[in-house]
Amino acid sequence: MLPKRTKVISVFNNKGGVGKTTITWNLGDALARQGKKVLLIDFDPQSNLSIAILGKRFQNILPSPNTPYGTTVRAFLQPFLQNDGQLQLYTHKGFHTHHDVDLIASDAWLNVYSESLSVGSDLLTGNGLEKYSIINRIIEEANSSCYYDYVLIDLPPSFSNLVRIAFYSSNYFIVPCTSDIFCSYCVELIGETLPRFINEWQLGCGQYNRNNPHNQKYLNLGKPMFAGWIFNGYDTRKPKNKLKGEIMVADQLMASNIAKSVKRFAIRIEEETKNDPLIIQNKPNDMFYFGGIEDMNILIQNSMWLNCPITKLSKMEPVKLRKIRPLRNRAVWSQNQVDQIQKLTIAFLQIANNIIKFCI
Repeated sequence: MLPKRTKVISVFNNKGGVGKTTITWNLGDALARQGKKVLLIDFDPQSNLSIAILGKRFQNILPSPNTPYGTTVRAFLQPFLQNDGQLQLYTHKGFHTHHDVDLIASDAWLNVYSESLSVGSDLLTGNGLEKYSIINRIIEEANSSCYYDYVLIDLPPSFSNLVRIAFYSSNYFIVPCTSDIFCSYCVELIGETLPRFINEWQLGCGQYNRNNPHNQKYLNLGKPMFAGWIFNGYDTRKPKNKLKGEIMVADQLMASNIAKSVKRFAIRIEEETKNDPLIIQNKPNDMFYFGGIEDMNILIQNSMWLNCPITKLSKMEPVKLRKIRPLRNRAVWSQNQVDQIQKLTIAFLQIANNIIKFCI
């Protein structure tokens, strides 16, 4: 089993475009700046997190004649699935991401792994629980050579087998939301779907334990607790005679609606998992609000292009976009952009501190 101190956190919303990848990356970097050792697992076949951190180097870690499985997560999963060859686990570092952050890179082959699994024959029968708890095994292997305080998992925006796999090995999950009417609906969908995921895991474990009464290897898995939500991408304005900006009224209203949905979602999960509640008890507030990230605007594109998290962005030269939109030949950040980078850095640090405080 994993060391008790290692906290595994999935970053998930079944709606796309809410900033899961950006939050996973910058939150991992922020945790590392708080003295924590962090492992990021890119479990989305689109590989956005891997490309953001590694940039052009991502092409070099894909399968080649010399490395038929590449040095992505596929090098561990494919030999495991086919029971053929040695399982290899590779971690990578970004040039600009904090040195205490390691990455297990994604691969489009994750789709093959997902499609190879059957809820009926693998999960409910208990015969394939190892396939559904593979992330736990990956983290055990990673921890054998380098102990991690936190593991953050970036996930695709769907209720796929890949999401099941991550949830079954996670201690907590966090839901990013944007100022979008669909987010309120999608949050409540998680409340409908998660109890079913957990129930099916428990059925499979029950069957496995009846056949293997002396084996307790899955006993502490399949219990992902909802830790909180993050409001991402909202806009602010600065009223006259005020020093600080305020969230726009429309975004305030949307945040309020999402908070109400989150509370309904939390109540539903609590009711359906009474014997083993999946709601974090030492929550930050009644609405499970972990913090907010203001709209990054052009900073997010620069961060991705430069493979640089927000905290170090002001030290980089901004990408010139003359072919797209002239920037008056400037190669320096404006003061407003420098101020925005500082605000975003503080925001991610605050969320990181909330994770350290409440995900215990």
